[in-house]
Amino acid sequence: MAGLWRELLLESLLGYVSWSLCHGLGPMIYYFPLQTLELTGLEGFGIAFLSPIFLILTPFWKLANKRWMLILLRLITVGSVASFQASNARVRLVVLALGVSSSLIVQAVTWWTGSGLQRFLRIWGFILGQILLLVLRIWYTSLNPIWSYQMSNRVILTLSTVATLDRICTDGDGNKPEGKRAGEAAKGTASRPAWWLAGAAFGSLVFLTHWIFGEVSLVSRWAVSGHPHPGPDPNPFGGAVLLGLASGLMLSTCPWFPGSGLIWWVTGAASAAGLLYLPTWAAAVSGCVLALFTASMWPQVLAHLISSGSGPGKAMTIAMIFYLLEIFFCAWCTAFKFVPGGVYARERSDVLLGAVMLIIGLNMLFSPKKSLDFLQTKNSPKVLFRKSEKYMKLFLWLLVGVGLLGLGLRHKAYENKLGKGAPATEVSAAIWPFRFGYDNEGWSSLERSAQLLNQTGADFITILESDASKPYIGNNDLTMWLGEKLGFYTDFGPSTRDHTWGIMVLSRYPIVKSEHHLLPSPEGEIAPAITLTVSIADKLLDFVVTHFGNHEDDLDRKLQAIAVSKLLKSSSNQVIFLGYITSAPGSRDYVQLTEHGNVKDIDSTDQDRWCEYIMYRGLIRLGYARISHAGLSDSEIQMAKFRIPDDPINYRDNQKVVTDQRKVPKEIRFNPRFGSYKEGHHYENNHHFHMSTPKYFL
Repeated sequence: MAGLWRELLLESLLGYVSWSLCHGLGPMIYYFPLQTLELTGLEGFGIAFLSPIFLILTPFWKLANKRWMLILLRLITVGSVASFQASNARVRLVVLALGVSSSLIVQAVTWWTGSGLQRFLRIWGFILGQILLLVLRIWYTSLNPIWSYQMSNRVILTLSTVATLDRICTDGDGNKPEGKRAGEAAKGTASRPAWWLAGAAFGSLVFLTHWIFGEVSLVSRWAVSGHPHPGPDPNPFGGAVLLGLASGLMLSTCPWFPGSGLIWWVTGAASAAGLLYLPTWAAAVSGCVLALFTASMWPQVLAHLISSGSGPGKAMTIAMIFYLLEIFFCAWCTAFKFVPGGVYARERSDVLLGAVMLIIGLNMLFSPKKSLDFLQTKNSPKVLFRKSEKYMKLFLWLLVGVGLLGLGLRHKAYENKLGKGAPATEVSAAIWPFRFGYDNEGWSSLERSAQLLNQTGADFITILESDASKPYIGNNDLTMWLGEKLGFYTDFGPSTRDHTWGIMVLSRYPIVKSEHHLLPSPEGEIAPAITLTVSIADKLLDFVVTHFGNHEDDLDRKLQAIAVSKLLKSSSNQVIFLGYITSAPGSRDYVQLTEHGNVKDIDSTDQDRWCEYIMYRGLIRLGYARISHAGLSDSEIQMAKFRIPDDPINYRDNQKVVTDQRKVPKEIRFNPRFGSYKEGHHYENNHHFHMSTPKYFL
């Protein structure tokens, strides 16, 4: 039976590649409008998902079934993994789109043709490929290794090429449409599912899995709240999500499981509503139940899709149309300010989730009960099917065990890193708009960002535009990744379900409490803010961090400045403000913050600012620096250093400005790795002080 193990492992690896291509195309498309804040036309590459439409035409279906064409399509699919090695983002997008197109046609051909056992293993390989994806992302701290590191990309490309060559050799000339014979052997046309409903359900299920279960930390980020009760941490709670998905797959194979019953659908719909509306732990538990429901649907929905009797072209095309509509609607829910018709999709994830659950429910209730066992015909060796199912379950739990081990090892390593900051009376704070972990050329910037942030020596960092847990940005938990990499305490907020672009907080010192806020945003994108209290050397220091809306939305900025000034005013006597406020120094919003929020600008003489500001109250300013982005983002890092006075009422702030670091005590100097004082912009491709900084205050 070693042959069955081999088949299952190879198909699971190829299933992982298919899922990775699907997950990888969205972020590459999104990169281009991210640069311009408007649609670019390259969104049209999403049409790659509609390649099965060609299979509706009989000549194309016959062509795709020819051995040489299937070989070519398989090679294009696996070759597109090398898109990560492309010279620029546009080339990578084109190659990736070709890979997605080829992958979907290969799936259509191989799921609908071949022996029943072959098809059974291919389909289960696709399902297990999703579990393999989750497990690999656990070991790579939320990142998909195929799109994150050159070495892992090469290794996966090599392994998947070997698997593809093996499939090419075993495909033979046997890709005859046995699926049609199996369909003709069905118990009459009446027992077949409606092809359009089966296709819609499959596309919606792919989207639901990608949206909420594309990474095991996502449920935690939907359920997150402020400290000290933030809800479950993604590590180790991600293990519960993984167990929920695995248990759902196991349930689907039980003959007594009422997978097509109304009660089970109501359970799934209620869990979806709970994840969307309930607080913290209640939402997280709902997410686990939804994981159970979602995974249990996979074999049933795929069985409906394959047995619908329409042929793969129509069913797969409908599936991908629904998937595309849903993922674009998902993007429109948050990016409504920058897209046509966005006003109708603004913050309507409830409509999207409800529609997805309704489509899956209609397929459950109005299609005949079916499992992948229908692929077993009278002439099929039953013992091989039973053995295959047994091996599938063993491999599933092996993957789960490896995933749980990865979470455990990471959790222990992270706990050992925390709290290493020595108590100090000086504190340094930094702000940086992050662009979701992608540099200006479209490549992952996380490793370089971690190195840069570590070199700043900042004790408290707020990173804006950091919620990459959305499917079209990559399903990456950047907060968890940077927190574990740097050994910092973290706060992620507001929740992913609140439709903001996210704020990440990294703190060397424990976060005592925090609260997430949605600022008034009647016209533009939803503006987030977080208020925090951090314990530094047994002293409590408040922080207020925020990201205002666009400059064009004047009313929004006015209301947001008023709201944040109230947050500042209600903070303690000692507070640091780190904000992106899209207004010039001395403007209405700037004055609202400084006068009504009762804070001082770290350097009121710096008139060449537009978005990033650092303000404070009850502290002694020591230094101020601006560090060039060097293409790692589109914005610089701003930093400030403060001393916490023993008496927050009777103290004297520093007024003398010094730019020669030789006249400054070593303990308050910024890292000389960024050079020395420099006037004007630094345009070279390295990180350097610029814009008349660093400045020290004595």
